[in-house]
Amino acid sequence: MLGKRNYFNNRKLDALLPKGMLNGQGMGTLARFRYGLFSFGWCGCEIIATYNLLQMLGRPEKLSRIAREIYRYGHVLLGFFGTNVYVLSYYLKRHGIPARTVYRKRAFLRDPGTCGVVSFWTKPKRVLTSSVHTVAYRTQEGGGVTVYNRFNNRDCAYHFASIEDAFGKYPFIVANICTEKKA
Repeated sequence: MLGKRNYFNNRKLDALLPKGMLNGQGMGTLARFRYGLFSFGWCGCEIIATYNLLQMLGRPEKLSRIAREIYRYGHVLLGFFGTNVYVLSYYLKRHGIPARTVYRKRAFLRDPGTCGVVSFWTKPKRVLTSSVHTVAYRTQEGGGVTVYNRFNNRDCAYHFASIEDAFGKYPFIVANICTEKKA
């Protein structure tokens, strides 16, 4: 029932989203989206990261539909702890997205592919008192990387010189890595 109510709320908001990549989950229209008992400002990063990845891969999907589908099997305590980050790989597989799941930071930093989603603890020295954040990223030629929805209260993408600069200091959880074929 909660999932259905949220879906009807979120479906109305889909039309108000900006075109392209989404950033700043705690701002503007994104903050009005619901997931479980909470707003996206509290627990929507996994859903937004999945949305952004699908945008990058040229397979866009409505944010409300992604949230509805993932919520059924992925929410943790009605959204209080967001989404189980390990279920994102199942969502991607069900939708035919060729992604490789990596559970070790070294493997991720060595070969991040061309784009993907990565989950990490936000406080490098205090993992158990830290929150989990999930973002979408795209690597650039020359080693740079662009990260989307990096911060809750910033509605812009962030550019880093390397994958190590973007994620190296954060305790790693899991990444789903895609390698797009060049046309």
